[in-house]
Amino acid sequence: MSDSVGFTFDQLRVLDAIARTGTFAGAAKVLHRVPSAISYTIRQLEQALGVALFDRSGHGAQWTPAGRRLLEEGRGLLTGAERLAHLARSLGDGWAPRVSLVVDGGFPIAPIMRGLRRFNAHGAPTRVQIHVEYQDGVLARFERDRVDLMLMLAFDGTGDWHAESLPDLGMSLVVAPGHPLAAGAVDQARLQTHVELVVRDSAPAFQETPRSAWFGSEQVVYLPDFHSKDIAIRSGAGYGWLPDWLAEPGLASGALARVPFAEGNQWTYHPQIIHRRSVPLGRAGDLFLADLRAEIAAHPDALLAEAPEREA
Repeated sequence: MSDSVGFTFDQLRVLDAIARTGTFAGAAKVLHRVPSAISYTIRQLEQALGVALFDRSGHGAQWTPAGRRLLEEGRGLLTGAERLAHLARSLGDGWAPRVSLVVDGGFPIAPIMRGLRRFNAHGAPTRVQIHVEYQDGVLARFERDRVDLMLMLAFDGTGDWHAESLPDLGMSLVVAPGHPLAAGAVDQARLQTHVELVVRDSAPAFQETPRSAWFGSEQVVYLPDFHSKDIAIRSGAGYGWLPDWLAEPGLASGALARVPFAEGNQWTYHPQIIHRRSVPLGRAGDLFLADLRAEIAAHPDALLAEAPEREA
């Protein structure tokens, strides 16, 4: 099969103009050409495609079924060509083809999605990639794939980093209300006799040998994400930490209970969004970051951060 398609976009534009105006003469007028040039262009297109687009046996040229079908496909090609030209112009104006973010799965995804929706509303040609990792897996993905932005729950790095603080993220130590740990004095020794549920650190270093769990329980079950962990805790399979944006609905409905742990059943993270100082985010990255900031600031309650002194 030849790599040459044999026809031109100009020929497709002429075909489209005939359909829009209804006649060869009308196409000639809107394209500022003489009618004979329109007829010649269509015959060239028919020769290139090897099919008759018009029936000329009667009075005037009438569309053939094949002509109508090829018109539809031709218009699709013209639309694609216009998008390509627009994309090229936009990228030439300083828009990056891609902006990427890696976020810790303990952070609520809703404000991230609202930020993405706000960014998409600008009509920028940039595609956004969002990756979800856990704990050290966030930094591992950021460095391995040269991601533009990362959102970490806890970060104390120094050097080539620009970090912006986000609203605090509360965590609660919870169980199902019928679990033995839901009542009575609970110390670490008692915790260690029950199943501890933990979201696996997604860093490659911990795929074969998971990092130590919070409380060192005799039995630890590693789960892929916090939604799975929420389901497991509600089922009574064990105990564990949940971010408050996920735990609060269950606590309010009675489907979850805070563990009355002597050393405290609440924890606060201080999330940050980070990018490299030495690598400018560019026009698209700056705009996406601004949209994320705006959405997170507009919905701080989505994180449901708990004050340290609040009682269980």
